[in-house]
Amino acid sequence: MPLKTLLNLLKTKAMTHQTTMKVLHKNDFGYIAKCNCCNQLQLCLGNMIRTFTADEYAEFDLFFNEIRAYFSTEKNDKDPIRKYIIQTNLNGLILGFSYQELQDTIELLNFSNIMLSVNHLTTGLNEK
Repeated sequence: MPLKTLLNLLKTKAMTHQTTMKVLHKNDFGYIAKCNCCNQLQLCLGNMIRTFTADEYAEFDLFFNEIRAYFSTEKNDKDPIRKYIIQTNLNGLILGFSYQELQDTIELLNFSNIMLSVNHLTTGLNEK
C-alpha cells in the first residue's frame, strides 16, 4: 500500500472518533481523552498517540505506579535531554522523557484518573 494511502487511511480512522472524544486532561506535552461511543481512551504524548481499552489503560496506569514512586524522589532538572528511558508493559513500546516530559505525563495520568473516577461515580448515581 502506498504511504499516502496508508496515511489517509490512518487519518480517516483517527478522525472517526474525534467528534466523540472528551478530553479528560491536557497539558503542554499531551492529553488523555475518552471516546463517548466506544469508551476507549486515547493517550497523546508529544507526537505519539496510543489508544487503550479501559482495562489496558488501567494496566498501563498501574505500571506507572512504580515510576511515580521513583520520580517523586528526583530533583527538578531543567535539562531537555531525554534521560528517562522507560520500557513499558506494552509490547515494543519504549518511551524517552526529559524531566519535564515525565512530570507532565504523570500529571496527565493522575488528573485523568481523577476524572475517570468522578465519571464512574456520577454514572453510577445517575443509573440509580
